[in-house]
Amino acid sequence: MDDVSGLNNRVFQLLSQKSSKAAVDLLGMRLSTNFNGKFTEILITETEAFGRANTDQMSLATQLSRKIPKTLPLGPPSVLIMKSYGSNKSLYLLTSKKGTCEAVLIRSGKILLGKNYIEVRRKTKMKTDNLTGPGNVTKALGITLKNDGDNILDGPISLSPRIHPADKAIAKQRKNSKPRDKNLWRFSLILK
Repeated sequence: MDDVSGLNNRVFQLLSQKSSKAAVDLLGMRLSTNFNGKFTEILITETEAFGRANTDQMSLATQLSRKIPKTLPLGPPSVLIMKSYGSNKSLYLLTSKKGTCEAVLIRSGKILLGKNYIEVRRKTKMKTDNLTGPGNVTKALGITLKNDGDNILDGPISLSPRIHPADKAIAKQRKNSKPRDKNLWRFSLILK
């Protein structure tokens, strides 16, 4: 990534941090997709960090030790798309640097643009603009396993700056964390 400039440089710098720091800085940023002229955008409201195997007992490298996806060690600016529960997919933004296998899971968001496309993709009329859960986020944005390894700087998935300051965030334990896991690496944005 020698020729990264402007907004792409800021996004690349953010993703080049440790996952626990990047997860906080991603709160309030806009995540968008453009597939076949169908533009959708959400405000990221909840993230979950996964660190290196030697410092994080819940790291993706540890959880997937039997079959590590080829894209996990790529680092930023690549994305990792994995099956989660049933047919659901999860979007991870790879962080830190190549080979560390650090990532941030996008857990929830607030719809900013393209709600009509999102409702068609999810096959439901939405009562609110909130998307809760990684599977709902990827389905709403039209992200599939085909997007695994996409470059967030020049692909159909992109990040943009916050539209307002991220004033307050709550840190808590990750979903399904072990009792010994003292990392508070699940972050939620409190919107006013």
